[in-house]
Amino acid sequence: MQHFNEQLPLPFLKLDKDGTIILYSTLAMEHFDLSEDHIKHIVDNESYEKLLRYSSNDKAPVVRMELNMKSRTSPVTLYEVYLTWDNELHASMILLPKDQSNMQLIEKMMSLQKRLAETDFELYEQREELEQILSRLHELSGPFIPLTDKMCLIPLFGDVTEEKINVISHSCLQSVFAGEYEDVLIDFTAVGNVEDKGIEQFVRLLKTLHVMTGKIIKIIGIKPHTAKTLNKYALEGFMEFNQSLKQVLQTHFTK
Repeated sequence: MQHFNEQLPLPFLKLDKDGTIILYSTLAMEHFDLSEDHIKHIVDNESYEKLLRYSSNDKAPVVRMELNMKSRTSPVTLYEVYLTWDNELHASMILLPKDQSNMQLIEKMMSLQKRLAETDFELYEQREELEQILSRLHELSGPFIPLTDKMCLIPLFGDVTEEKINVISHSCLQSVFAGEYEDVLIDFTAVGNVEDKGIEQFVRLLKTLHVMTGKIIKIIGIKPHTAKTLNKYALEGFMEFNQSLKQVLQTHFTK
């Protein structure tokens, strides 16, 4: 019987055709008492008979079976055994403790589930935080500024997107309603790109403000191509274009 010096992750045995152990790994020696140098001394009777039924005539390149074996720690331990035969009728056996295998799989699965749960929760928290930051940025991109008791200004900054107008609409409509404002000025001077969905949402805001105030909404500093887009929505009676905030205020205070 010869010791196999290579480090293997699982117990390994090699048997001759009579069941004598001719080669063993370090882990095999740690798992089993190999002093009798025969496989029958480390396998219970029923499992030994089961093992004998597999011979070199078996056509399967690798045979997988479960055997009850006598380990150093327990008189009966279930092992998952992978068996192959070579041309010299020698059987190579790799042995995996079944209970240990299951426990390792369960532990790995539980560990993975825990990590996934933690990752999901962290991603959820980060997404919530990001959404709050974006919402706040959108609010700051369209602040509500009271000018007089009845007049207010909503300057828009950056690109006009659906998400941004949604956020701005919520805060501005609340402020207009609570303050009973009548004259609403919306300044487009600092606006960048205008998205189609953004302009559609803006039109809804315009119409809602018109219904709430009963007055025409004054649009300031709008670029020609954006004005052309708004005109497609037939908003006569809902809004009017003005060149600058100064012009609107001068007209208002000279009435």
